[in-house]
Amino acid sequence: MATTIFKGRQEVIIREATIHQLIKAAQTVGEGSVTEQVRPEPLPIDEVLQELCRELLGLYATSVNSNGTLGQDPLIHAFPVTLASYVDGETDFQVFTVSALTLIKEAMKDAIFANGGYALFLRYEQDNVEFLLIAMLKLKAGAGIDEATLSLQPTLNIDLKLLHEAARVNLTRLANNTQPYLTFVKGKAKQGDITEYFRKALACVTFTDSKHHTEQLIKAAEAFVASRVDLSMEQKAEERMQMRKRLSECMQQNPVQLVIATAAAAIRPEGPEEFIQFLQSPQAADFHIDHTFQPHKPTYRRLYRITGKIGQTISVAFDVEDIQTHRVSFDADRNAIILNNPPEALKQSILENGAAD
Repeated sequence: MATTIFKGRQEVIIREATIHQLIKAAQTVGEGSVTEQVRPEPLPIDEVLQELCRELLGLYATSVNSNGTLGQDPLIHAFPVTLASYVDGETDFQVFTVSALTLIKEAMKDAIFANGGYALFLRYEQDNVEFLLIAMLKLKAGAGIDEATLSLQPTLNIDLKLLHEAARVNLTRLANNTQPYLTFVKGKAKQGDITEYFRKALACVTFTDSKHHTEQLIKAAEAFVASRVDLSMEQKAEERMQMRKRLSECMQQNPVQLVIATAAAAIRPEGPEEFIQFLQSPQAADFHIDHTFQPHKPTYRRLYRITGKIGQTISVAFDVEDIQTHRVSFDADRNAIILNNPPEALKQSILENGAAD
């Protein structure tokens, strides 16, 4: 039975959920190094699960840093085949999760520094979009109180402070074949190497379309400016213009790899964290941007350079600055591009070759 929870102002409907355990001592590898404990049926959708999901989805929003797709080679990438069977109704949820758990287990046994955990499978709906989230949860030691004796008792609780192994499939985008439909957490440096087994098991392939990420960042930056309540409409127009200039310079200075934090400093110099928080908010749910990517020059070039063709023979090119300084303008009544104050030589050539009145 589905249950509705609210994350911020967004309605989240839990469809199905279950949890399984993988047990592995650190720095062990090979056959027999990983054992599993499988839950026989889905979790009840109760207040405990609702609270866990509320916290988990909030943490995932701040931890996710990569976009991608699922690998398409069925001989190598088994998870997409298993997922398709479940989505198509050929396999029920519990059978699907056990099959996916087996894939994670097989990948984990070759990861020497992986040390097991609890695999949570959660299918939910948010804003009429279906999602499947898979996350490896860890336990942390704590203390509780025995109500009868008022003595302290050792306890184990789910640790949601850090989330290093998690992936989410946008089932709605996947059904429509809209890319990217996968997001996942990819740790930095050594941490990323330790958790690579998880992404390998689920056939996570990084979406490396430079053009896509560049376009998304520009759109997100403009949406951020539009959302600022501290600016009037006139100030937003001016800030948008200045932001685009700063962002274009930032991309030119980082042509090989651009980190979101660096872009944020260009988008909002006085408070880069405000843009990062915007990306993690429900307002930015439709933007899919990796933590790092290579800027696409033809795309970000449009921030400072405008080019176009009129008919078969006329090509125009000018900087955005030429519009801002009124050297180039558009006359809507005449549907014409106006070049103000052209040089004498250009005027003379036009007059010499123009038709007589």
